[in-house]
Amino acid sequence: MIIDLNHTAPPDTVHDVVIVGGGTVALLLAVLLERQGQRVLVLESGGGSFETPAQELNDATVIGRAHTGISIARGRALGGTSNLWGGQLTLFVPSDFEARAGVSDAPWPITFEELLPWYEAVAQELRLADALDEHTPQARKLFGDTYPDIPGFTLFLTRWLKEPAMARYFNERLQNAANLTVLLHAHVTGLDLSADGEHVTAVRVARPDGTPVALRGERFVLANGTIEIARLLLASAAEQPQAPWAGNPWVGAGFQDHLEMRGGRVHLLDKPRFLRTFQNIVLAGHKYQPKLRLNMDSGGSATLAHPALNVTGYFAFESSITEHLQHLKVMAKSLLRGGLPRQGLGDMLRHVRGMGSAWLPMIVQYLRHHRIYNPADRGVWLVMHTEQVPRDDSRITLDPHRTDRFGMPLAVLDWRIGGKPELHAMAAFVRRVGDSLQAAGLARVEIDALLDGEDAQALEQATDTYHQCGGARMGHHAGDGVVDRDLRVFGTRNLYVAGAAVFRTSSYANPTFTAMALTARLAERLRQEATT
Repeated sequence: MIIDLNHTAPPDTVHDVVIVGGGTVALLLAVLLERQGQRVLVLESGGGSFETPAQELNDATVIGRAHTGISIARGRALGGTSNLWGGQLTLFVPSDFEARAGVSDAPWPITFEELLPWYEAVAQELRLADALDEHTPQARKLFGDTYPDIPGFTLFLTRWLKEPAMARYFNERLQNAANLTVLLHAHVTGLDLSADGEHVTAVRVARPDGTPVALRGERFVLANGTIEIARLLLASAAEQPQAPWAGNPWVGAGFQDHLEMRGGRVHLLDKPRFLRTFQNIVLAGHKYQPKLRLNMDSGGSATLAHPALNVTGYFAFESSITEHLQHLKVMAKSLLRGGLPRQGLGDMLRHVRGMGSAWLPMIVQYLRHHRIYNPADRGVWLVMHTEQVPRDDSRITLDPHRTDRFGMPLAVLDWRIGGKPELHAMAAFVRRVGDSLQAAGLARVEIDALLDGEDAQALEQATDTYHQCGGARMGHHAGDGVVDRDLRVFGTRNLYVAGAAVFRTSSYANPTFTAMALTARLAERLRQEATT
């Protein structure tokens, strides 16, 4: 059931698991645990939809590299940031979990092979088990029975959820599951610890009017996002020096995000074949985006002279119909969900007319080739998502002078990147893509001049991708991270962390699928603990 603290008092019950946060990984964990028969309490600081007072709680100070996502890509409402994203899911690759020279001096405490079954479990849970990947025979038929060969690269297909908003996807269970309670407008301000610090006894919550309440549980999971997890751990340690993590230098450290940048303009040599290779695919209600990943060997080394940073590339098609197509897609989604589009009839007709002669080829492409048509009459660009080298000094701290309206210190983000390794990796990637596409007779890539010279000014064109990772990384021991391989905070017996905050490295991919796989693995661990 869902309870709003604006109107109702919280339950006076000791739950088996209390989950701080109501976003993607929090709701997945809650549903999995409830299905096991555990009594679960979910604490969401926002309401059922976005509200200004809740969003204002995201206020933070940025003192390092500019970071857009800290302000616009954190959703305080049931479902969290899943209300904002498109639902794209991509696996990490084996080398991401290994030690890589110049990137990570130690592997993750778990391997890709250990996590692989949990990727599959999440795919089953989200009804993606029948979705395509590059190994599926049906996927090969989409490309004319011959899967495209881009020398030195893997052409892979990212999968998109039909329903990306987790609160809508899990709505029936959130509303009706007997052992699952969701509290809205429950802003967690601290953790109460036992005298020895090994047990969390309760979380402190501020109700909307500021009234504090302590909510008890047997086990506690922080799943409230990278920034807020570090903020809560730091604030709680400042209040309670006996917290086992109070002196841990890794709390808040190792913050990472991906760099997104246009690497060069693409001049098509064989337009029909290029579009069929790289345009987005829609089949059986699923959307797929073809992307390029540089082939790596088993030790995480690439065939290029860079420190094994993972980079992925896709192609952005710019056209005169882009604006009209985007608005029509938004309107169609609103109608399919039973709502009314925000645009009026006049705007709708303007966008329909704006498509002009593109209607016919768009319909033909969709019906015959299952592609989302884009004429690319304004150009094609190679866009990259680049992993950054993790840095100890890229971190989240607390602001000693500013608090939110409930008295909790605000977060300070000092995002830092090395610069040279990332620049070199991106430049090498673009050059290699250009060579491979030209050899395949598909296209010629005109690399960005600043990037080609590996000029530091090129990084001014790169933005964050809202893929916030780190701050509570998984470690081999307390001197190496914040949580162990089971996501338990070192030194505690009943406090866990879920989400991308536990990542040691960030790979090239949207972190959500890997965060969800780790969450499914955590659910099984908590089940085992509950039965012992």
